[in-house]
Amino acid sequence: MRSRLGTGLSGAFPEIRDTALAQLPEGIGLDGELVVWEDWRLAFDALQARAGARGARAVAASWERPAHFVAFDLLH
Repeated sequence: MRSRLGTGLSGAFPEIRDTALAQLPEGIGLDGELVVWEDWRLAFDALQARAGARGARAVAASWERPAHFVAFDLLH
């Protein structure tokens, strides 16, 4: 999982990483967006805050403000 600039995001979004590893075949390439919902709207500031978290902080954030992946394209 990488940002548009190529920064690795797997450590910041363990719930997305773990679900992808459990459910998607190896070698698949998807294009999409990570989103965080708050009060029935997208919360970009919450997504930005999540992107900087790692380790135990990222796990705690995944419970407090879970992220979701919206896939747009199957690339590979």
